[in-house]
Amino acid sequence: MKKVFEIREKIIELYYKYDAFILPVLKLIVAFIVLHTLNSKMGYFTKIDNVAVELIASLLCSFLPSGMILVFAGLFSLLHMYGLSLIVAGLGAVLYIVLYLLFLRFSPKSSLVVAALPVLMLWKIPYMLPIILGLAASPGTVVAAGCGVVAYYFLHIINSNSATIATMELSDIQDQFKLLVDSLIANKGMIIVVVAFAVTIIVVYLIRRLPIKRNWEIAIGAGAVIQILILLIGDVKLDTGISPLNVILGSLLGVAIAFALKFFKFCVDFNRTERVQFEDDDYYYYVKAVPKINVGGEEIGRVRRINRRERKPFIDSWGQEVYDDGIDENYDYGEDEYYEEGSEEYDSEEYYEENYDGDPGQ
Repeated sequence: MKKVFEIREKIIELYYKYDAFILPVLKLIVAFIVLHTLNSKMGYFTKIDNVAVELIASLLCSFLPSGMILVFAGLFSLLHMYGLSLIVAGLGAVLYIVLYLLFLRFSPKSSLVVAALPVLMLWKIPYMLPIILGLAASPGTVVAAGCGVVAYYFLHIINSNSATIATMELSDIQDQFKLLVDSLIANKGMIIVVVAFAVTIIVVYLIRRLPIKRNWEIAIGAGAVIQILILLIGDVKLDTGISPLNVILGSLLGVAIAFALKFFKFCVDFNRTERVQFEDDDYYYYVKAVPKINVGGEEIGRVRRINRRERKPFIDSWGQEVYDDGIDENYDYGEDEYYEEGSEEYDSEEYYEENYDGDPGQ
């Protein structure tokens, strides 16, 4: 087991050492996957539906802030809407502005969630994301996840009705507007997914914040069970068309990724939990400290001396300089032993009286 933790430490060290190169590469890969998926699923605007444009846009995203991935994804989808119908593009722009204002207000740092969730839903594996968000993010990501779900269903409605929309004229603006808006509002599957994702994120977040043993494991299991129950019960009651097999497999995938995240982010030893109590002028403090498992390549087991004060001598009643930290200068404590500060064993007067027969010159 120690070897596993050593590998973990090396991976973390390698990441922090080369993060200036790793992060741009990761952003490049994510941006290319998002843009390529949009092009392959929509493809109404042929001028941007090629790999060269996708690579150029992805390369720009790798050097820009991560929020630019969402911006390029929005631009690509709007151009595809424009290739299908100007009315659809206008309605899509209005919807994106509303979602952006909600997202900007509650979760401005979760742009990747909004961009990645529609892609994951196209791949039928979005159910892993709420568990991960509950562990690694704040409850504000509920809004980002909701925006991503709404964006996906809007694009899904456009794709499903593309043949009908293509035959409509500009004069049929009211019919196009009514078709898209009514389909979006009446979509029961979208409502169930938004509710399930929101509840899962909040439950996982609250449980993993509890001061109890195995809180992350409990949070992962509870989140997976709650998500599966909400989605399956909603499908039975409202006939949403959600695949039970995709829900179960996606949730299990989320559990596996969540445990991998826990291994790197929250690896602690509950068997060495300590509780500390102290006070100041205004408060009593009760602190529970759970040490992280941090194994390096060097041999462990040495006791670290903490809270060591600067050693200042004072003159005792015999006229000798002694130290107030209780350390015997002539005793070899060894590197694996420790001392207790303020020990009575080396109290100045009693020590000299007992060991030197009252003669400090010995």
